[in-house]
Amino acid sequence: MQRDALLTQDELDFIQDMQHNPQLNLRDASSSLTVNGAAQLRDLLTRLAAHDHVTLQAQFDNQQLTFPLQLVEDEFHAVHLRLGVPSIFEDGPMIRPWRLALETPVALENVRGNPSALWVHEVSFKGVLVEIRGRIKTPKTFALWFSPSGYERIALRGTLERETARGLFAYRLGQNNPDETERLRQFILHQHRLVHPQMHA
Repeated sequence: MQRDALLTQDELDFIQDMQHNPQLNLRDASSSLTVNGAAQLRDLLTRLAAHDHVTLQAQFDNQQLTFPLQLVEDEFHAVHLRLGVPSIFEDGPMIRPWRLALETPVALENVRGNPSALWVHEVSFKGVLVEIRGRIKTPKTFALWFSPSGYERIALRGTLERETARGLFAYRLGQNNPDETERLRQFILHQHRLVHPQMHA
């Protein structure tokens, strides 16, 4: 090696090892989006995503996954399109958000982590189906925490919609912090992967 070289041979070998290490070169396929084709198509998608709500929709059996397209800026200030966490719907007499039926009901918690009388049986990104335990009047609204096992708790705000034939209560979710809504969507997507692995293979 020449005397005036900036890097030693060991340093060069280390850099080459890092470049060719497959573990370091893995990308999150679920969030990356490469648009091949005409520059006009890329420009159009970028302009639309910058000024309006743009989604990519996929149909699989009786389910629809709707991915929001988001503009993100990397460390080099280049702007890229990225797929957001999808909204999952199921077809039927009417299209509705996909509901995750919990194996065992989970109690909604107050801010201190104590269980409330509301126990979640099913959850979607738009609502929850709850059982009310104890002798309390059915609340018209709630602001509580959903803490499924193995996950960080998620703040939920619900408004009573109706009572079902099974004696459960349907609450519409709304007025949530966008970060909490995103975390709920991520939880539902993770559970959807477990329930429908063939869709995510």
